[in-house]
Amino acid sequence: MPRITFQPSGIIIDVQANTTLLDAARRAGVEIDAPCGGKGTCGNCAVRIVSGRVDCESLGVLTQAEIDQGFVPTCRTSINDSDVVVEVTDQAGRFGGQFSDNDGMELIDAALLPTPDDRRPLTEKINISVPPPQKADGLSDLDRLIRALQQQLGKQEIIVPLAVIRHLADVLRAGGGNVTITLITETPSGQMYPSEYNSGINRRYRVTALEAKDRTGRHYGIAVDVGTTTVAVQLVDLSDMKVLSTCTDYNSQLACGLDIISRIDYARRPDRREELRNRVLRTINRLIQQSARHDQVEHFEIACAVVSGNTTMIHLLLGLNPEYIRIEPYTPTVLDVPFFTASEVGIAINPPAPVIISPAVGSYVGGDITAGILCTDLCNNSDDVCLFMDIGTNGEVVIGNREFLLTCACSAGPAFEGGGIKCGMRAAHGAIEKMEIDPATGLATCRTIGQVRPRGVCGSGMISLLAQLLQTGWIDAAGKLKRSEPSEAIQIVGRHAVYTLVSAKESATGRVIVIDEQDIENIIRAKAALYAACALVLAQVGMEFHNLRKVYIAGGFGRFLDLDAAITIGLLPSLPRDRFHFIGNASLAGSRMALVSEKHRERQRRQARRMTYLELTTDPSYMNEYTAALFLPHTNPDRFHQKHIEQ
Repeated sequence: MPRITFQPSGIIIDVQANTTLLDAARRAGVEIDAPCGGKGTCGNCAVRIVSGRVDCESLGVLTQAEIDQGFVPTCRTSINDSDVVVEVTDQAGRFGGQFSDNDGMELIDAALLPTPDDRRPLTEKINISVPPPQKADGLSDLDRLIRALQQQLGKQEIIVPLAVIRHLADVLRAGGGNVTITLITETPSGQMYPSEYNSGINRRYRVTALEAKDRTGRHYGIAVDVGTTTVAVQLVDLSDMKVLSTCTDYNSQLACGLDIISRIDYARRPDRREELRNRVLRTINRLIQQSARHDQVEHFEIACAVVSGNTTMIHLLLGLNPEYIRIEPYTPTVLDVPFFTASEVGIAINPPAPVIISPAVGSYVGGDITAGILCTDLCNNSDDVCLFMDIGTNGEVVIGNREFLLTCACSAGPAFEGGGIKCGMRAAHGAIEKMEIDPATGLATCRTIGQVRPRGVCGSGMISLLAQLLQTGWIDAAGKLKRSEPSEAIQIVGRHAVYTLVSAKESATGRVIVIDEQDIENIIRAKAALYAACALVLAQVGMEFHNLRKVYIAGGFGRFLDLDAAITIGLLPSLPRDRFHFIGNASLAGSRMALVSEKHRERQRRQARRMTYLELTTDPSYMNEYTAALFLPHTNPDRFHQKHIEQ
């Protein structure tokens, strides 16, 4: 078997001939990003062959200079019968992400948040006394536990799983019969009990944990947002609904694809589907461990979880085949996921703990959106028409009021996350996030995340750049760089122009940081997709942007967005600035609301049932809206005139 040595780590692995370098790296635990999902279209997975022979199916988008230096794309390069030494270069943006240290609760209207009277978490803890065993009474430990519970809860069915019974004898004796029981309420069919059911229906209780003595004061749950780019975990004290800590990190699935479609492509093989499941679970469980350690909470004390994510991310978390989400008629395996235990899902909390997954609405509008709108007036009994936007690799939109809710999703692609941009990177240390252009010279002055030397440009930096270039006249409405006047920042390469942001000597990598007109076009396409989705849902209900009373912008990208720059390039509609409300990670905030309050869990399910899902891929009018938005700011500039803003 040929042997591969990965440098500079020194990791060595033996593999079968014809194994791709990317698969070999995965098996060896060497992280190599393949943002396109292994299709060979991005070039980001390239490594340098130091020695040995390989079979390269395609060099993809690599430049001639890179090819001459021995670089190959790992996803399109296989091992033959030769030992190989591979050099893996540093990949910008993997660490030092610009994450918020909370879920944006301070940005949400306090009237929408659960009150102490709303507190009814997924699980409850009660302290009871179980009589000691007696000779010849014919009662087991389990019999005595159930009788003691029924004295307090009524003559309802009590389910005690085997995982709990295994600890029963020791717990009863350790506490002298004084035990704390964690339980959930179910319908007879085994579903979580909703209060909208007739109260005459028999309830049943399922015990999920036993602890010796009175432990009712230590009752914890977690809210989880599984995003395409990031994963966030929030540890909550269920006794008073207080957030103890919030931890966020990149979703380690990023190495297998930047966006939903590339992840679906990567997941076609069962082994890769399992890899994606394990990757996101490792991210979630690492964040749980980090939160629990920070607040001195044991994993078995975490009694329940609410998880929200888009439909594809939930499929990958559960190990479901996502392939049919992208194939007409775009049918997911499941939208309203039944509750599972933590051990079934693979989440590292109390193994029998219930894990509730927020209900999805359609193939591309998932539980992250039904959780997110809990943070808006869309869940209130209001006549005002509001728009909710979650901006990321997948852009979701909801419009409505007390009478209707209409939702859709568009594929914005990875451009807002720095993907598809030649010198693009995630919003991490060294990423250019804001810039100013000298109107006379066209030269840029850049500001980076962390105030360090620049390594690349992130999505918010690209929006800032395009807005500045447009306002100073260095690009036109079609996104073409100005050629009629000379500028040191602009070079003409064949039919295309290249704009230099940072020289090689000023960058952290020693390489020049540039963008070209293809990069600009990628951002224009992404902004056009989102704007067109908003315009289409408004047209469906006979309204225009000025009819909106509030526009809610959710998502990590939205939180760091320059509002004026976004309006300048036509990403966001021209409206009075006070109508825009940034609400941070609404998916995480909504998950926390559902975790602590039955009222909000029911509200979420009710709103999910109210939503009408519009499939853009089958709506011919969407392409018309999209095409019209492929200009800066729009084909119809009157939409962005001041008189329109003041309507």
